[in-house]
Amino acid sequence: MYQLLQLFPSQVLKVTWPQAQRLNPALIAEVLNLRGQLPSVSKTNVGGWHSPSVLQERNEPALREFTDTLPAHLSAWAQQFFALETPLDPELWQMEIWANCNETGHFNKAHDHFRSGVVVSAFYYVRCGGAGVGGETVFINQQSCPLNIHSPVPLREQSFAVTPEDGDMYIFPSWLGHRVNPYLGQQTRISLALNAWHPALNVRKKTDKQRFAGLRQVLRKIRR
Repeated sequence: MYQLLQLFPSQVLKVTWPQAQRLNPALIAEVLNLRGQLPSVSKTNVGGWHSPSVLQERNEPALREFTDTLPAHLSAWAQQFFALETPLDPELWQMEIWANCNETGHFNKAHDHFRSGVVVSAFYYVRCGGAGVGGETVFINQQSCPLNIHSPVPLREQSFAVTPEDGDMYIFPSWLGHRVNPYLGQQTRISLALNAWHPALNVRKKTDKQRFAGLRQVLRKIRR
């Protein structure tokens, strides 16, 4: 008799926003307006416009509503991922939010968002450009075996592709790798993305030497 145990899954929470039909047109207008004002940054994006990660500070009405709605969803994800004795206070979440505008052929290279403090990331599809136009987000299996062995027989579940749908948001641990396939549509493809941290979830990255070095300097001054 066999019993298959699916161990240690990554908790990815899909949230379909009921207010998307009303909110998204306003988000599209605000993001396109900001594209004309703010410079693009270069990170994992190959082509396209990647705004600075400051949209949480903006006062445009739709972006403000989007930002204010996020903490409850982030707390719902954390409740599924962590063994929490008490629910997280949604008001204590801190976030950095940015927008992505992609044209035909643009994509994002494989990456993750983890650094000390950043425990959760998410993306929200504002305008996907229609059906069958690519732009899928592909989550990558980062457990040690799939990334470090070569096998003549394909392994199961090395990646999982998300089909873009306007109004859907995916919340996931910041260390989960992902990439975005080339977009093939004609309309400007728009998404919002974020990183977030919470004082009750004090995660640290071992290789963040510079941040720890700075902390040690602060401690030295305190001890003096």
